[in-house]
Amino acid sequence: MSIRVKLYMSYLAMVVLPLIMMCAFMLFVFYARGVEDVRQYFEHENKEPYLQALVYGELSYVLRKDAGELEKEEYVAEIQNRLGEQWAGLVIFRDRQMTSVAPFLAETAPNQDWGRFLDEQPSTVSFNSYPFEVDVIDFEYPDGGIGNALLFRRNDTVPIYWRPIGTIFSLAFIGLSSLLLTYFVSRSIIRPIKKLESAVLHIKDGDLSHKVESTTKGEIGQLSNAFEDMRVRLKQSIDQSLQYEENRKMLLSHISHDLKTPISAIKGYVEGIMDGIANTDEKRIRYMETIYRKATDMDQLIDELFLFSKLDLQTVAFDFKGLDIRRYLEHFLDEQRFDLEKSDVELIYPSLVTEPLIIAADPDKLSRVLTNILNNCVKFMGQDNELENKRIFVRVRELQHHALIVIEDSGPGIEEADLPFIFDRFYRAEQSRNLETGGSGLGLAIVKQIIEGHGGSVWAENAEQGGARFCLKLPKSTTVKTVGDYEEHTNH
Repeated sequence: MSIRVKLYMSYLAMVVLPLIMMCAFMLFVFYARGVEDVRQYFEHENKEPYLQALVYGELSYVLRKDAGELEKEEYVAEIQNRLGEQWAGLVIFRDRQMTSVAPFLAETAPNQDWGRFLDEQPSTVSFNSYPFEVDVIDFEYPDGGIGNALLFRRNDTVPIYWRPIGTIFSLAFIGLSSLLLTYFVSRSIIRPIKKLESAVLHIKDGDLSHKVESTTKGEIGQLSNAFEDMRVRLKQSIDQSLQYEENRKMLLSHISHDLKTPISAIKGYVEGIMDGIANTDEKRIRYMETIYRKATDMDQLIDELFLFSKLDLQTVAFDFKGLDIRRYLEHFLDEQRFDLEKSDVELIYPSLVTEPLIIAADPDKLSRVLTNILNNCVKFMGQDNELENKRIFVRVRELQHHALIVIEDSGPGIEEADLPFIFDRFYRAEQSRNLETGGSGLGLAIVKQIIEGHGGSVWAENAEQGGARFCLKLPKSTTVKTVGDYEEHTNH
């Protein structure tokens, strides 16, 4: 609920709620007084002056013309009952002696000294907190006796103190309800703001782990969500910066370690040439070939470091195209087969399916992925001197939304302890850190970066019959466009 709606509703409640409560209170009072129908109360109150006028007119006539009727108990009782129905009553005196008191007055003001009112003759009195008007009527009995009548008429239907108390109660109730409504509305606004302030102070102090929770909707909830998004992005940015810093330190450490070995070897061979140790043409040629090979390894390491750094910083642009992966692999593996045969490795790619399988890929980056995996297979198969038949099998399977490329070798496989880490940067299953045997530790890390940049995934496992198996899953593409020898496609 928005702040504006809350305020509008609180203003409306401040006006309507007290009225509702007052009406409920009045209904309770009527019910307590035995009034079953409110209309009955008001009708009776409206008829009261008319009924009083009838009784008072009759009484005035009797007192002037036929005072002897007041000596009849039946008539006096009747007139008293009729007056009592109109909240009025007579006190009759004969020769200053009280002869009759209305039951209504006796019940309203018991133990009252009625004679003093005859002496004082007040215009108004108060009985049981009700206001009464007092009329003194002098008359003469037929036998010449002096008569006096005090007529007490209640001129208000509620006690005297009810009106000020009711006014005070109403004002107090309105003030209290307004205070409570203001408190609850302000609390519903202030508490989320306080929570937001606390979260912002945590962010200010550098604590980005404190979540900004939105406990309400409306403007404050939207503001809390915006701060939470900001906190998450700040945390991601800082975590990424810390990760980049850690990667930079690790990169410098590995670069210094991996370059020191070949540089030391190159220096040693150069010193051997300069000191005359390579005193024959055969030694000099061997030294120069070793120096060249070490320099080539360094150049390859620097190239992989440069590519990995760009991939890790996501600064490499991918030129995605739609490729028929079956035809692409057929052409690529034909080019690789000659080099692999030099290493006594047989490359097997059974391309039996002629139906195109289109994927979205960058051909150059995909070539780098396949080359790194093949080189990894060749390198580790070459470490097994007892291995006679060196083979690499490449297969392609079509999934619902992806193409699965499986590259499997006949080598010794991968140690189970190494499987979860072989795609990590600088991780080497062969711990000697020799570039010729263990590689740079970046080849498979580059494979993972490129495949994930394609929106795919890569994993490794051991084949049932032995050997390492690498699985590449790449998304398929649609809408064919023929260009040159390959069918190029665009994603939708």
